[in-house]
Amino acid sequence: MLRQDEFEQLIARKLGLADSAIAGGSRLHEDLGLDSFRLLELCLYVIELGVDLSEANWLEIETVGELYQRYRAGPPAAQAQPLPAASVGSGVPAGVGAGARPLDGSAGRAGQPMAATTATTAITVTAGSAPATAAAAVAAGTTATAGPPALPPPRFAGRFLRLMPVLPASTPFLYELAVTPDIGFRWRYRGSVPSYPQFEQELWQGVLTQFVIESIETGRPVGHAICYNPEFALGYAYVGAAISADYTGSGLAVEALDLFVRYVFDIWPFRKLYFEVPEFNYPQFAGADREKSAGGALELEGRLRRHDFYRGRYWDRLILAVYRDRTDGDAR
Repeated sequence: MLRQDEFEQLIARKLGLADSAIAGGSRLHEDLGLDSFRLLELCLYVIELGVDLSEANWLEIETVGELYQRYRAGPPAAQAQPLPAASVGSGVPAGVGAGARPLDGSAGRAGQPMAATTATTAITVTAGSAPATAAAAVAAGTTATAGPPALPPPRFAGRFLRLMPVLPASTPFLYELAVTPDIGFRWRYRGSVPSYPQFEQELWQGVLTQFVIESIETGRPVGHAICYNPEFALGYAYVGAAISADYTGSGLAVEALDLFVRYVFDIWPFRKLYFEVPEFNYPQFAGADREKSAGGALELEGRLRRHDFYRGRYWDRLILAVYRDRTDGDAR
């Protein structure tokens, strides 16, 4: 087992920081400046070291010293096989979604009339039956013929979070997320509070597909991912996500947004997906910007000067894009 100073040096090298920059009391976000992308990267790295790190554990950890104490605790005596973690290779951070403004792209502002292109088939893919196996064919009294291997369905679950269909019972949570003070000013209505009937009516306007983000550990809803204003002729759409306040700054939402982006690229032939982000959200995910990180997948493609207003000043709105060939999927 590593001593604490050895553990700190290992973390420093992983993060590309000087050994002297990390101490037991160093706070992951405030002192080390880790954004959502790098926080999830660190989380998955210490799990690889054998740390027993549940979702609840990670949300409680604030310092390197607290992370080392989890390392010293070691893995549980009878450790269940963990769920595969969603790859963070696409570099899509949670902060992008938290700052995005769905339904405010080319189709107009949220709450105003726009083309409603609801794609309910995107949800029903989870209910489809898997192709029959040879054993199932024999049981059915048929003969299985050799052919190419069956394609797997899209992935909807990572290690911590999963994507769930938006059902009528989901609406109260989504409404609360949209209007809660900690999140509402960053999300769809930018701080205004629509009536509940208005919110229900507009939930699918301009939306191609959307999911509730759910905790695997607790089964409770914690966020919202949305793809909207698609332009099929030109091969792009807009995406965004919001996460509950108690998950903000943990990096875990990166996992869900990564799953969502891969899902959209799997189902539709888009070349790229756009994120619209108020400038004050940008520091949360700068590690995913290709200009700042070799492993990032987001490209800054536009800047609307002094576009958004918050707390007495105007802020730029950044237009970032993730391309199909920047993920690990088939780029054809």
